[in-house]
Amino acid sequence: MAKQITTIDYDSDNDIFFISNGEKVKASLDIGDFVLDVNHKNFICGIEIMSASENLGIDKDVLKNIQNIKMSITYKTNHVYVLLLMIFKKKGKEVNIPIPLTLNLGHKVPRKEMLMYN
Repeated sequence: MAKQITTIDYDSDNDIFFISNGEKVKASLDIGDFVLDVNHKNFICGIEIMSASENLGIDKDVLKNIQNIKMSITYKTNHVYVLLLMIFKKKGKEVNIPIPLTLNLGHKVPRKEMLMYN
């Protein structure tokens, strides 16, 4: 069952994009322009993207008008793979944005989660 994304925020002045499922954050991990929020069970509960328009390859005006977003997170033994699927209000455009991140959150068993905002 997919967890619900409760917060989507885009600060166009600072070009920072943020999504979260609202869980309490134990730690935040900085990986370049990406900040991953991790809950007390060491699962990702949010992501903040600095210089979002540049890193995602999406115009600032389009980032302001996200209608639907899904974040798929695949946990492997030594890395995490994040895939964002965004649907924009403008032109009904659908964009897949893969974010391959290599970090070890201590998971012993592979697992996949889906977070959604509708």
